[in-house]
Order: sequence, then structure tokens, then C-alpha cells
Amino acid sequence: MLISESYAEMVGQAYNRSQREGKRSYPAACFELSLLAHAQAQYRRKEIELLHQLGEQFHWLMPRRQRNGYTQKLMAGATLVLTDATKTILWTSQNFLAMTGYSPKEAIGKTPKILQGPDTDPATLRRMRESLQQANSVKADLLNYRKGGEPYICRLQIDPIYDYDGNLTHFLAIEHEIT
Repeated sequence: MLISESYAEMVGQAYNRSQREGKRSYPAACFELSLLAHAQAQYRRKEIELLHQLGEQFHWLMPRRQRNGYTQKLMAGATLVLTDATKTILWTSQNFLAMTGYSPKEAIGKTPKILQGPDTDPATLRRMRESLQQANSVKADLLNYRKGGEPYICRLQIDPIYDYDGNLTHFLAIEHEIT
């Protein structure tokens, strides 16, 4: 997104005037919001590129349609969580922080169990575990807990990911909070 110089100059003048008057001008706030939206879109594109690089590094056998689906979900603001076959978290999208309170760095090396708590449904967990053991995709709504202990309902879909030789190497979860 390119912003014309005249528009940027006009916004700058309005912003300077509002600063002198001790107010916050509406055009400056709009400009800041557009810059924020641009930065978020740019970051999502970087995350998509990273996801593609992971696929190349691990030699994932992933149809274009499936890869495009993950890309669309990331662009729409979904949280993605990549685990190895033992379900250890290797990577999360940045949205993981907003949804769970855990930074991606805090989650890497742990299992998704860090999100479960006293009221997480054991029957749903068992069904998910059985599906994943058979290398099947699974969809579920699960009561999880944020880092601070606040419960939330997470709608997730977990897909098995295979390499070019047909070996199960990873699981990729698409998650979003149900409000």
C-alpha cells in the first residue's frame, strides 16, 4: 500500500496542528491505523513465507490446495501451531500470543497440554488423541486456558503432515477462539 506524498503531507500538517493544540486529529489516527494494518499484513506475509520454508525444509508432500488453505487461514488471522510427530511444538504463528498469552518462544519445545486445565473435556482429548494416533485429521471445540488461567473455547482442526516418502512427520493445527 503506497500513500501519496500529498496525503502524507496533509496528515503530517494536521497531526502537527493537533499536537500544538493538545488534541489528536482524526486524519492522523486514520493514518496510524492504516500503517498498523499494513504492518500486520506484511508480518502475515512473512509468516506465510516461513511456513512455506518449513514445508521445503521438511520435504512436506502437501497439495497446493491444502497449502493455499493454510495461507488463507493465516491471512484471515487464524492461529497455526506446528508440532512434530510426538506433538512437541516447533512453531506457532504470532496470533498464538493474542489467543493464549504465551509467546511463541514460550510454547516451542512444549506440548499443547500447557493450554489444558481442570475443565478441559477428557473425552474430547481422548477422541483427538485416537484420531491423531491413526494419522487422521481431527476437528474439535476444546476448552483451553490462557497463560493467566482464563478459560476460552478453541475451535481447532489438526491435520497430519507427510513428507515426500509418505512418512508422518508433523501435525499442523489451525485454531481460533470462539467468542
